[in-house]
Amino acid sequence: MDTRDDASAPWFGDPQGNRQHRFMESADINAAFRELFEPLRTGVRRGMSNEGQIYALEMDPCIPGELLGTEWIPVASRGVDGALPLADPARRRALFDLLLAEKRVEALFAYVCERRRPGGEPCMYLEIISADGCFAAEFPIVPGKGWHRRELVKVPHRRLDPVALA
Repeated sequence: MDTRDDASAPWFGDPQGNRQHRFMESADINAAFRELFEPLRTGVRRGMSNEGQIYALEMDPCIPGELLGTEWIPVASRGVDGALPLADPARRRALFDLLLAEKRVEALFAYVCERRRPGGEPCMYLEIISADGCFAAEFPIVPGKGWHRRELVKVPHRRLDPVALA
């Protein structure tokens, strides 16, 4: 098999070679959820709350599942006035489309907020967005034990339908 011309070959599914971000592997998505859960859990245990934050995550392009760095993105720097408008899935999706179009090394973005489930129970909502898909988890917030005021319960994440974001 001759591999000399592989560098000039177009990406699969992008015959024009216009793709800015690489395809995210499941190991990258799983690592992003794992790495974000612990700091969120620590904050919840200390009694902190989250009205809505955006983060950019840089994944190692050579080693699937390796997080290289994170960056907090102030929503006001992208023309969003406060965290409340981010609760609207359409406005949030427009913000992520804008972020994905920027020239930056981060290819994953995260939206985090504390909200109530339909039954009234509090949960921490975490959404991971890439150019290929959107994944989310609702971590229940329950009363803590000992010095912990509240506790965050780990649950599996799911892929969201890109047309009907939660």
